[in-house]
Amino acid sequence: MITDKFTDTVFFSDMLPTRCPKLYQSIDHNLKEHHIGYKLLANTRDIWCRDYMPIQTDERRFIFYKYNPDYLQTNFYKRSITDVSKIGNIECLKRDAEIVDLDLVIDGGNVVKCDDIIVMTEKVFFENKDKSRDEVQRMLEDAFRCDVIILPWDRKEIFGHSDGIIHYVGNDRMLITNYEDFSPYYFRRFRKTLGEHFEVIPLKYEMRRNHKRSWAYINFLQVGQLVLVPQLGIPEDEQAIEQISRVLPECEVVGIPSLEAVRKGGALNCISWSIKK
Repeated sequence: MITDKFTDTVFFSDMLPTRCPKLYQSIDHNLKEHHIGYKLLANTRDIWCRDYMPIQTDERRFIFYKYNPDYLQTNFYKRSITDVSKIGNIECLKRDAEIVDLDLVIDGGNVVKCDDIIVMTEKVFFENKDKSRDEVQRMLEDAFRCDVIILPWDRKEIFGHSDGIIHYVGNDRMLITNYEDFSPYYFRRFRKTLGEHFEVIPLKYEMRRNHKRSWAYINFLQVGQLVLVPQLGIPEDEQAIEQISRVLPECEVVGIPSLEAVRKGGALNCISWSIKK
């Protein structure tokens, strides 16, 4: 499986420079400084390219799926659904790579790739009610060629994205956001399910009051040995950097001011699509 540490190129929506100009400038500076190649995807309709771009499973294999989430079904939001077939930058994939067309409605943000496991939330079952849960699970495992672990879906979080809960950090270790601060019930359920397969490492912040945006640190971007961590201008910033540096000592961990994206509902993993060329 192509996990974050094996990636070497990252893409962003062509809307990012105007929607989040300060964030984009900081990303541009850091990627150039660390000699990481990046490009902008043409003809996108929102900045959250992780959600609609294909999922790379090995160097020449990409899984395409139906991106049509239930939370974008009003007339206003339907206009923001990107048609991946119109993104010109990835024509080479369709020409040179093995393409798997998965007949399921999926968000890429609900797919966390581990070495030999995929982790999703059960939101995928609700997006594909025309099929049984067993059929959806079978289709996912056939496409990804590995086991798929399903976490419960906290309905207070309408997107149902696993990348807002966890981040795989290699060697069967799973970093989990400070969900215990917001819902001890779901935190226990997540930890129980994940603990059957991984060493689970929670992010924790020594603060009197939990900041409503502290979930965003888990949504960092890793490209190879470079890790970009959201920074929110709050005391938890330094604690997040320290904890992520501890679990990824081989990487260079850099803070990126990310409020422009976080205020819109996502962070650095959400706005990026990273692959191994």
